[in-house]
Amino acid sequence: MKKITYFILTTALITLSFGCNKFLDVKPQGAENSANFFDTQENGTRAILGMYDMLQLDEGAGPDGQWMGHHHDFFMGDIRTDDAEKGSNDGDYGTMWEMLEFTMTPQIGFSNDFWIHGFWGISRANYALDNLPAVTWDAATRDRLIGEASFMRAYFNWYLVRIFGGIPLFTTSVSPSDFGNVKRASLNECYTQIAKDLTKAIELLPEKSTIPLAETGRASKGAARALLARIYMYQIGTDIASTITWQQVYDQTNAVVTSGEYSLMANYAKLWETENKNNEESVFEVQFGVGASDKAPASIGNNCFNFQGNRKDDSGWGFNNPTPDLFDAYNVTVTNDPRQSCVFYGEKYNNGILYGVKKKYDRKEQGSDWLNRKAALPVKPALAKASDRNIKIIRYADVLLMNAEAAYHLGKTGEAQENVNMVRARARKSTYCMGYAEGKMDYSAAPTTVNLPDITSTGDQLLQDIWKERRLELALEALRFYDLVRTGRYFDVMDVEKNQKRAPGLSYGLGDRPYKQFPALKANGIAKSIDGPDGHKVPLMPIPQTEVQAWGMEQNPGY
Repeated sequence: MKKITYFILTTALITLSFGCNKFLDVKPQGAENSANFFDTQENGTRAILGMYDMLQLDEGAGPDGQWMGHHHDFFMGDIRTDDAEKGSNDGDYGTMWEMLEFTMTPQIGFSNDFWIHGFWGISRANYALDNLPAVTWDAATRDRLIGEASFMRAYFNWYLVRIFGGIPLFTTSVSPSDFGNVKRASLNECYTQIAKDLTKAIELLPEKSTIPLAETGRASKGAARALLARIYMYQIGTDIASTITWQQVYDQTNAVVTSGEYSLMANYAKLWETENKNNEESVFEVQFGVGASDKAPASIGNNCFNFQGNRKDDSGWGFNNPTPDLFDAYNVTVTNDPRQSCVFYGEKYNNGILYGVKKKYDRKEQGSDWLNRKAALPVKPALAKASDRNIKIIRYADVLLMNAEAAYHLGKTGEAQENVNMVRARARKSTYCMGYAEGKMDYSAAPTTVNLPDITSTGDQLLQDIWKERRLELALEALRFYDLVRTGRYFDVMDVEKNQKRAPGLSYGLGDRPYKQFPALKANGIAKSIDGPDGHKVPLMPIPQTEVQAWGMEQNPGY
């Protein structure tokens, strides 16, 4: 955190843009500074909006000019799973191979990018929370802003904890005397602070329906509840000192369900098109727009979709390709599940048609036979790295499936079945993706029959069915890694998909570009894990070595 300390101490200065050095030892007269910035409600709001700006930042220069590289959620949540290949050509972004095989070292910059981004977000939240309680302007506005800052601090702490485990906790802005003196908190202490912040956010945030249209995308009470439920689920499966129960997951998700604020979008296919962002199913998503720059931090668009586009037609860089294992999971010859069309496109699927046009592909520039349809854009943005499509963080289908899993653990079998079946019923009624039929840019194409009957299983089979439904419904939404880890399945699943199924002579080991085996992945990963409940192994990334040395922290296992 040598770098992070600098970021935290200069947050206000970045906002205020001080001039030449000769003015620094003269008290500003009638000017904004870190002491009076929050004197106006407008500035208080600006400080909060700056935290949303941090959510948008997928690469860019920090306040000291150092470049913060790419750190998309799908790196961790999809590529490190049985759902996705690294993608692109083998030599591009080779660090991802090291991430996947657990051969990374603390010296490489990959972990550093996530570390910096998380603490930069925390610093902005702390700056706001240090100052908002003392303001004298409208109390209702003040309380809402405190709720948003609390939500954001929880979000960024969770962003770090799920990758690195316990981290140093900062609940106020860092002072010079703190440098090197703040110890790494335990995993449980981090979760306790995150829950405290989200509980405060739930208390102070408005419901989604009361947020003005011009403020669409700002955190709501439902977003805070859903995020807390997601974190509770992960804590139950990863924190050996946890006392969190499934009742708490159920209570938070049930409050979202009974609020009446959200519903499933009628057609699953429509969820993935830019014109339908912030729809009735959206609980929280990161907002993007069309701007005059694709260079962060000035850009208001994002690079996430460019990262995953088709190299052959110059619509992207070809990363995060769905695996054959995910393709087979839909068992579409039996189910005809229309959701599959929203996850896959490529030469070996639907004649290579994308948005009504038969495209060209180069298998040497892909990690599998397919590309990610959820990340596809109908037209390449004028600025390639600045798409205006939002990134979905939480949607209502996920809330229903979290609630179903909690209900299962509480013995509420009927309720668990009902909620998972709401998700399946929507899938049954959905069309194929937009532009599935050649020459058409609409949702006219639909399967003649869909075989997705209601789930009627009980006992352990019901739990297996809920987990599978999560995979099919939420595929390539950066959640699979965390689902596998929290349920204790990660290393066994990965060994089967990344190693055993890819053995020479088997289906994944054939073809002009056989799928790469990772025989040491399981052993490497377990060596770089901490112990969780019920024998679960929780793999962690290395903490940047500069931070370990600067703060006297213990490095994560195996690094």
